[in-house]
Amino acid sequence: MAVVKKIICREELIKKKVITKNAILPNDKYVFLKGVVYTFHGTPLPDAAIDIVQINTNVNPIQIVEIGVTFAREDGSYGVPILWGKGYYYRITAYSPA
Repeated sequence: MAVVKKIICREELIKKKVITKNAILPNDKYVFLKGVVYTFHGTPLPDAAIDIVQINTNVNPIQIVEIGVTFAREDGSYGVPILWGKGYYYRITAYSPA
């Protein structure tokens, strides 16, 4: 499996609210998953942390891999590239910043 890595230094994370990095994904097995995090009241939740875990049922025992964490933008939206294929599932958990 190919991996695209972009390194963002701590100083860059502190100075900028949104960081844009361009990457070319290695093949067409990836899709861009995007969504919006909402509060219980139905309003978008900015700055929420989104934890992404990949579950691969193609192997025995099932392989669970922590993909990483991303953060919602001011409008509650987020997006991440994920490997898409038979037997891959994802657990996505959002955490409120407050």
